[in-house]
Amino acid sequence: MAPELAWNTWDADHPACWMHLPSGLAVRVSAFSTRTGRATEFPFGPGTRLGPHLAGGQGYAEVELSHDGARLRVRFAGTRGGGVAGDVEVLETREWGLRFWFLVEVGFGADAPGGGRAPAGRVVRLREPEGAARYADPPVAVAEWPGGALAFAPSTRPVAAHLYDDRREAAAELEAHGYYHRPPARPEGRWAVYRFNAVTPKVAFAVAPGPDAGAAAAELGARAEGAPGVLAERAAVAGERTRAAAIRDVVAWNTVWDPVNARPYTAATRAWVSGKFGGWVVWQLDAFFNVLLAARAGDQATARANLDAALALATDRGNLAALRSGRTDWVDRSHPPIGALAAWSLHEATGDRSVLERAYPVLARAHRWWFEARDGNRNGLLEYGSSPVGDGHFVHTKLAAMDESAMDNSPVHDEAGFDPGSHTLDTEDVGLNSLLVLDGELLARIAALLGRPGESAALAAGAADLAARVRATLWDAGRGIYANRRWDGRFARSLAPTSFYPLLAGIATPEQAATMVRGHLLDPGRFGGPWPVAGTSHDDPASLDNVYWRGRVWPCFNFLVYRGLRRYRFDEAAAGLAARSVALFERGWAERRSFENFNQRTGEGGDSVDADPFYSWGALLPLLGELDLLDQDPWDGLVAGSAGAGPGRAELPAPAGTWRVELAEDATCLRLDGEVVLEAGFRGRLRHLRLAGGDARLTVPPLPRPGVLRVRVRGELAEATLPPSPVERQLRLGRDAGSTRLEVVDEARLEVVEEAR
Repeated sequence: MAPELAWNTWDADHPACWMHLPSGLAVRVSAFSTRTGRATEFPFGPGTRLGPHLAGGQGYAEVELSHDGARLRVRFAGTRGGGVAGDVEVLETREWGLRFWFLVEVGFGADAPGGGRAPAGRVVRLREPEGAARYADPPVAVAEWPGGALAFAPSTRPVAAHLYDDRREAAAELEAHGYYHRPPARPEGRWAVYRFNAVTPKVAFAVAPGPDAGAAAAELGARAEGAPGVLAERAAVAGERTRAAAIRDVVAWNTVWDPVNARPYTAATRAWVSGKFGGWVVWQLDAFFNVLLAARAGDQATARANLDAALALATDRGNLAALRSGRTDWVDRSHPPIGALAAWSLHEATGDRSVLERAYPVLARAHRWWFEARDGNRNGLLEYGSSPVGDGHFVHTKLAAMDESAMDNSPVHDEAGFDPGSHTLDTEDVGLNSLLVLDGELLARIAALLGRPGESAALAAGAADLAARVRATLWDAGRGIYANRRWDGRFARSLAPTSFYPLLAGIATPEQAATMVRGHLLDPGRFGGPWPVAGTSHDDPASLDNVYWRGRVWPCFNFLVYRGLRRYRFDEAAAGLAARSVALFERGWAERRSFENFNQRTGEGGDSVDADPFYSWGALLPLLGELDLLDQDPWDGLVAGSAGAGPGRAELPAPAGTWRVELAEDATCLRLDGEVVLEAGFRGRLRHLRLAGGDARLTVPPLPRPGVLRVRVRGELAEATLPPSPVERQLRLGRDAGSTRLEVVDEARLEVVEEAR
């Protein structure tokens, strides 16, 4: 098994659990308060504060827990060769330390991958120190499994250590008999449970692997001694308070193990996995957004896992199910189509052609399904719906059709009816049709790259035809915006941010785009204001409901609208949206909350019971702050710099290496793996950057005054003073008689700006 799939916080229900997937061994923490007589295994909930989290084989996780007035901090870190360092610290109690107990549990059981009892061949034994050492040194737990052994020991001698078949017996004994109770000794079990009390408020521990019990135990001493240093080093790396770290932490904490399908994936929120959906749940829209988030976090393994989980939603009819889980299977409906965007973005982040080879057949079939199943009135424009198949909840109802839009109770659906004959709503949806144009455009690009020119041409033609239909039919000239349209020809009264998706898909004319952005998106009485993008227009009475998709800001809207603004070069508006999105996120992140949605008037996330507090796509908001500085844009390629953002920096993992941009007050610096490749004496958005290989070139923004630009590619330096210009200019690195120079690229001619000195 790959190292990154070894130790991690795989248990969705219990964040204070570090699980080793190959063996099924878990190290976890419970506690008991004598004051209340209650024990807890620290299920994920309101008393949990999820701290920094690094992914990968040598990852790190930090979590604060509460129980009956006490607070604990638990830390785990993966170490070389498959080991673990960790510690538990009681930060606060409301009773004498002797009477507050915490248990460190090591073993196999119902939490093992696959569920149920641990597989055969897995056993835990305790090795007690001999002689006088038993009064000073802790016992060692040795867990044996068919692949070898893992040895565990704390840094401090526990009050007691016992073996159990079920770890929960230890907590039950404390509740029933108190902390003086001693269970009978036994030679082996599934779990070793170490008991400590808060008189010793901090205990470190270590796990060492080995081919057998003796080798693992022999290795343990050095691991235990080094545990505090490993934790301190890893905590310093993980504790950086940046946008990138927030994205990383939200993805890492919501990445869990699916025991039914035997795979890792990023859940929308770990809070929903077991209690609500029976042990595993994949929402299509969330899975594709999680591809984008994990890729930006540099966790390509998780990004691929999320793409695979999304593609596994494919049904035998061709669509991707909206939801699959342990309790309900929504094969009758799909979700807004962003799969091609996710696959293309992951390919650009990794350079891995196999990503597209795996995704294209599934996504192309799903694209065709929309036109086969969701053109209810057969006029070439599509509606959301629910087919009469499967037994998912609400199948073949208006509610299911609204679910397909992922905007379940949005007021844009209020006037729509469900037509059981066509299995669709009777309203053509501007968001759906725009996303299908984008989907077709990107699938055409993927097909061309994969050497399928005929399919590429057909997809491009289909996207162009649909774009023309949207442009001709769904533009509401009276209001100056794209809108949903009922079959009787009337436009829906309510609007949503989906009205701006024609920007994302390149459908709107420049005049239409300007009208929508200035008259609606930026208007504080409509979709603008301090906390954009309003999910419901502020002047719509439904916005006062403040319930889910009515009167709430949703990070997915902000992300897709931002992409549309950048495509149409509304750079100032895009930078403003990114800045406000980051500010919106940081209000909750100060308390380690990544909200599912926010009050569009106050910016509060926790004011609604329908806003999960640690939702994966909440991280789309800080992602916009990163994209505003450094991006791999689907249309503009590698992009660096911003005129609107303040001084800052951002990093982007890419096939060529790690790009890093640093913005000062009046300067932009771009590095590749630490080496400076571009320095600009001005601020602005540098697009189409191709500086890692041959044919080096870039596009510079309009300049109000002269600006110095230095570009270094393959050791060659070109420097130029660019004259002012009201328009973008494309430059390339050229050579002439041994000198390197920057040239302005023009279809008819090349103009030398200034030769390198």
